[in-house]
Amino acid sequence: MARSVIEEKLQAARVLAEALAADDNGSIDSMYIAGSLTAGLGNPTSDADLFVLYADESAMGDDVTQYNVNGHRVDVERYTLAFVEDAVETVTSFELRRDNLTDLHKLPGKLDFVCRLYTSETVAPSPALDGFKQRIDASVATIRQVAVNYSAIAVNGHLEDFLGASVDGDFETAALVGQELTAYAGKAVAAASGDLYYSKKWVYKQLDRTPVAGFPKDTFVEFQRGNWTDRGDRAAEELVFFVQTCVAAAQLLSRQGVSLDAWPWAGPAEPAADGLWRNPSYNVLGQREGILLHWELRRQLMLRDPAAFVWALCDGRSAQGVVDAVQGLAEHVPALKTMTPERVERLLESLRSRDLVGDAPYSVLGTI
Repeated sequence: MARSVIEEKLQAARVLAEALAADDNGSIDSMYIAGSLTAGLGNPTSDADLFVLYADESAMGDDVTQYNVNGHRVDVERYTLAFVEDAVETVTSFELRRDNLTDLHKLPGKLDFVCRLYTSETVAPSPALDGFKQRIDASVATIRQVAVNYSAIAVNGHLEDFLGASVDGDFETAALVGQELTAYAGKAVAAASGDLYYSKKWVYKQLDRTPVAGFPKDTFVEFQRGNWTDRGDRAAEELVFFVQTCVAAAQLLSRQGVSLDAWPWAGPAEPAADGLWRNPSYNVLGQREGILLHWELRRQLMLRDPAAFVWALCDGRSAQGVVDAVQGLAEHVPALKTMTPERVERLLESLRSRDLVGDAPYSVLGTI
């Protein structure tokens, strides 16, 4: 029943496209249907969105118009080819650097537009539209990295509020902010798995349809629904660590073009007596040179991928446990093929010396 209603909505958008084309005086360049329905995420109450592209802005008319087509709402959004060119070029060429972190905050509208175009259905083609879609298809790896980095910077934007509320004992507010933190962590996992769609409201559907072997979905649900607050400070610390784990795994493996199935999500059944712990205060951002660890207003440092993998695997494992995990990942990650136990040990010493790894769990709440 639901599928038939969704198909009716898509057909309504196709009928409207035909009507608009029939009435057009040559000003329309192309049309496509996009949004949650064509992305396979929508439901029977979702609206169909018809995108109409123009070469000449003066021919556009209203930016957005709603139509009733056989009882179904169809939203028509109008854009110029120049706008599409700018959006596609900005997203497909974006490269994160230390000096342009704030530029990630300017990307949501364009990233959303490009992800919708990526999952769209063309109803009136043109060379220009075909060219845009070909460029997007050729740049999926770049778009995936942009999407993961956007999720990471969104996590960074909510972390301070979460920590402040938790330290205050205001766990109702912390639960609300924690829902956002965890949703963006899930979006990073989905994007790294190749499921590119901007809106976070579909994150549960994305994680279900692009499952990651071993991913702790129960933990994700507990934190995202705010079911942790009766456990107080300890659970707040666990939520931050879980979010950092998700983003770190997404960053590291997506950069390598490796499935997140390879990540040892389970960790040790119990923290080792001599367990090692990474510092959870850092946001994890991907750059060409490696992984940028960013602690807002305090510290930034770059780790090359091998060191970043070692750091990320310090989740209560012993040094030998980290070695074993690196060797397991090396079966999938070419950058880790040369990682001998001795080199892992040296990296662990270096990470300890820089206070990125410790012999006991860090308290992120204790930094406030």
